[in-house]
Amino acid sequence: MMKGIKSIGFIFFLFLTACSTLAPPSSKPLPLSWKERQQTLQELRHWKLQGAIAVRTPADGGSANLNWQQNGQTYSLSLFGPLGANAVQIYGKPGLVTLQTPEGKTFSAPDAEQLLYRQLGWKLPVSNLYYWARGLPVPSLPAQKEFDQYHRLTRLTQQNWQLWFKQYAVFNHAELPTKIVLQHPQLNIKIVIYQWGS
Repeated sequence: MMKGIKSIGFIFFLFLTACSTLAPPSSKPLPLSWKERQQTLQELRHWKLQGAIAVRTPADGGSANLNWQQNGQTYSLSLFGPLGANAVQIYGKPGLVTLQTPEGKTFSAPDAEQLLYRQLGWKLPVSNLYYWARGLPVPSLPAQKEFDQYHRLTRLTQQNWQLWFKQYAVFNHAELPTKIVLQHPQLNIKIVIYQWGS
């Protein structure tokens, strides 16, 4: 059981319900500049996500459903299988992140990166996902960016990660990613977001 959790659930803490259903992916893009988009997305600090994640490493792979609720600087994340089975719960606030396994065991660390490294031996840029999930580069880090004709971020290189933002949809006058692919030398991840909510 724990092997499955480790290869699927622990891997992502990224991401991820009063949820509002996404507009269809073919919905008309909003006529905004990148500066306007960036400002709108930066102001979005409270949300709920519902989606799925697939993870592949050189030695393993798997998938899980995920729910992520962000309230300012605090968040909660659930990773689970069909019908809610084998749920992993992660709770975070500044200075403390706690993870609870399906068996009820609890682990804590000052931040999510340390917690996942201790449990998996992997160094993941977890904090960056707070920005990447919204289609934003991390503002304090160097980045190479590419945009489509509507000034939406389509490709991002940051901290040795390659990200492709494959699809967007409109939620409350903001266009948010609904499909993200992340690649790292030892980790490939695909995230599909079914619903955004507030």
